[in-house]
Amino acid sequence: MVDTKIISYYFLKGVEKKMNINKLALIIFFSFSSIVSASYEAKKAGMSPERLDKIAPLLSKYIDKNRLPGLITAVSRKGQLVHFEVQGYSDIENQIPLQKDSLFRIYSMTKPVTGVALMILLEEGKVRLNDPVSLYIPEFASTKVMKLNKDGTYETVKLNKQITIRDLATHTSGIAYSFTANKQLKKVYDENKLSPYFFIDNISLAKNGIDSFATSTKAFPDICTFSAALASKAPLMHQPGEKYTYSMGMDVLGCVIERASGQPFDKFLKQRIFDPLGMVDTSFDVPKSKVDRFTNLYASPRGVRRLSPELSKSIGNNKSMVLVDPALKSPYLQEARLFDGGSGLVSSTKDYLTFAEMLLNGGKKGKTRILSRKSVELMSSNHLNKSITNNPKYPEGMGFGLTVGVVKDTGLAGQYGSNGKYFWGGAAATVFWIDPKEELVAVAMTQLLGSPWPLRSDFEALVYGAFDD
Repeated sequence: MVDTKIISYYFLKGVEKKMNINKLALIIFFSFSSIVSASYEAKKAGMSPERLDKIAPLLSKYIDKNRLPGLITAVSRKGQLVHFEVQGYSDIENQIPLQKDSLFRIYSMTKPVTGVALMILLEEGKVRLNDPVSLYIPEFASTKVMKLNKDGTYETVKLNKQITIRDLATHTSGIAYSFTANKQLKKVYDENKLSPYFFIDNISLAKNGIDSFATSTKAFPDICTFSAALASKAPLMHQPGEKYTYSMGMDVLGCVIERASGQPFDKFLKQRIFDPLGMVDTSFDVPKSKVDRFTNLYASPRGVRRLSPELSKSIGNNKSMVLVDPALKSPYLQEARLFDGGSGLVSSTKDYLTFAEMLLNGGKKGKTRILSRKSVELMSSNHLNKSITNNPKYPEGMGFGLTVGVVKDTGLAGQYGSNGKYFWGGAAATVFWIDPKEELVAVAMTQLLGSPWPLRSDFEALVYGAFDD
């Protein structure tokens, strides 16, 4: 008599085997289809698929040589996403791979977001570029300017003109950062804790790096309290409009936007930019539901000295990368209350690519319009006069728009791309650029404070080297 259990067993195994073969065939089919589709999209966008495929392997040297923890690179041209690659780790110590939707501290790449918020209010007639900042923050009406004496002391003198909104948005206000201030102004900033950021005064060494490097609170309860204190307690380093000094002026813009719009800065960004564009992963803190996607922050001992002497002293020089802000202990996990428009946002590669594509498309993404085309053109035009850009200390061939750097002459600047390309980066080596002439957007995300590596120039060369039209 035939055992039906045995027959059933072999029948099911045969079906399972057949199913596995079919499953494998489907995987191969869809993988092949994906490759063909990506190749078609690249060619449609005037890009070489073969050269695009070289971007990630050639940039992997930064991962392999332990120079960067992980890296995501993304490129969109002519409306086609032609490159999106992920490599390395979000957590080196625990070997946790970086993911497509990992969250990054974008630091100064917050500034262009603040710039778009400013342009929205300009379109609505709620602010004007030549408005005095004191119209929104009265304390700036009586701000003084530092005048240095030969013996290193200083006195203060009156403003030649009021600081304007344009001055804040172009880093020409005379406000500085601690790392761009002269030693006299830095002392004033330090003594009065004049910063809207997490203070690096909580450094404790851990086995694999630093247990934490920043306090979980900020020195001021909100951005307007900070702005008023900055105006009343610190002089300007120079007269407004006289020089370019990279500064906390973008943070002060956050207060201007709050008062001109009648909304908290974070809510304005969410309602007017993030929600309409579907930027669901961009905010001033990391919610509990997304902690597993947040990345560790590392620092380069070689490169961090200029940004933070305090941190540099603590991390030593015996490594190329040191863990300074573990994702699970970061102050970004606390609910944000002070919203700093110069440096405060966390975002994903996809979100920032969406934001940049909106700008490339003349202020519109899909059916959603954030700005008019003319507003984007104004934002990305050079606003610095020749007395500033002709200064030998200012990079040749470059200008500055409203919160973004602008390439005026690619030859003099020694950069790939087109005249009119605009860009910015963050302190942890994140970077993006938009080339309107070539209908191109590129974004790179990593997490290394004080990076000494030429990631941006390498990435640019590879992207423009993939052009095939």
